[in-house]
Amino acid sequence: MEEIAAQAGTSKTVIYRHFGDRAGLYAAVVANVHDYIHDGLEAALQLSDPGDLPVLAHDLADAYLGLVERDPEIYRFVLSPPTPEAAARVDPYGGLLEIMGDHIATAIANHLVAHGQPSTPAITWGNGLVGFIRAVADQWVATGQTKPRSQVVAEIDAFFTPALADRLTATNQ
Repeated sequence: MEEIAAQAGTSKTVIYRHFGDRAGLYAAVVANVHDYIHDGLEAALQLSDPGDLPVLAHDLADAYLGLVERDPEIYRFVLSPPTPEAAARVDPYGGLLEIMGDHIATAIANHLVAHGQPSTPAITWGNGLVGFIRAVADQWVATGQTKPRSQVVAEIDAFFTPALADRLTATNQ
């Protein structure tokens, strides 16, 4: 807290008065990071073609990893609550994964329906894709980002593109 106060050019007393405790400060940082990531992912997904699901998956992976790459220390901080109380009070992902999973699931469902397929697997696939990307990002940061982001995205593409392309066009034959 002393280091944070010094960086902010204020006293620990002011920090504690504003945030209450370390858990309160952590919650404020997490909320700010959530907004930043959500806005960045929404912007990337707005530019992506929801009808081309392999491209949508690529764009999501690239955008998420790009946001993580810009500030890996903040990402690590958000994923490491400073106290057990903070861990109990604050979800490091704050519903972000569910929001993005639902967004991708909607795109998948629309694609499935447009191709005469049932939309029932869309929620599983959309949330699975988002969870996969998050797990890859966590591992990438934990290992010091030794691979370039482009290589990690290419590896995600190599895994998901065949599955999305093959499964989602199966009824067109």
